[in-house]
Amino acid sequence: MAKKKKKNLKLNMSNLYITLAFLFILGFGFFGTSKLFMAEDIPVHQTELNKEFDLKANGKFTVKEWTYDKEEKMMEIMLITNGIEDYLTMLDFTAVSRENLSAELPTEIIYDESDIYIIHIKEVPKDFNQIALRFNKSDKSYDKFFAEGEMEEEQDNVISTIYTDQRMVKEESIPDRNFTEYALEITGELIGEAEREIQELKEKSRMTDDIIGEIREEIEQLQVDLLYQTIDEQVETNNDVFQLQKSIEDYDKEQQTMDDDIKNIRAKVERLKQKQYDLNI
Repeated sequence: MAKKKKKNLKLNMSNLYITLAFLFILGFGFFGTSKLFMAEDIPVHQTELNKEFDLKANGKFTVKEWTYDKEEKMMEIMLITNGIEDYLTMLDFTAVSRENLSAELPTEIIYDESDIYIIHIKEVPKDFNQIALRFNKSDKSYDKFFAEGEMEEEQDNVISTIYTDQRMVKEESIPDRNFTEYALEITGELIGEAEREIQELKEKSRMTDDIIGEIREEIEQLQVDLLYQTIDEQVETNNDVFQLQKSIEDYDKEQQTMDDDIKNIRAKVERLKQKQYDLNI
């Protein structure tokens, strides 16, 4: 009887080990091959928004917005440039996803005016992981313009690339808008930014006025102290007064620059408001 129990116990232990070994192999195979549980450790790659990037000889740019419409499988990027394109060059864009680097995604420039671009990236895959948008700068050739009636594009050159990450991109619906609607929206934003910049300059100008006032008070006190000082002390005090007067001159120049900037920005606001009015007609 005891031998039978011992035999059954050994049999049960063997079955237990076999079951555990089977579960271990099954689990290793499932978790080891499933991307769901073994996600790749890919660093976040996201171009910072509202930061100006300097491309040196190729100008500057700022990515204002980057949104992703999951339902429409589309992205919209607002780009503000400065000095990238001129009458001899043109700017175009190409996009790829990290999941399929060999296949370019369709891109379309929806808005292109006053160095502002709105680009759509279409057919964005559901699990795109990361998207790269390349800036392609092309030279325009006018040699055959009059002979053939169209310009040739030559010497494509990728001058920069921006990125968005599926873990970071802003997801929202992208409304269907025409050129005028985009222009009105962008013009309104530019007016708002310009008016905020004017307020910031005014505040800085007031702070500079306060500093100049404090320096003048300090000069007046030093000039009073001169009456009770020795010759050597007066020499030192006069030097201090000279340096403080020089500081006032520097602040006055800074004030003049700020006043000129405010005038220029106000003129810009007036032009933008006129454009806004014309678009609404």
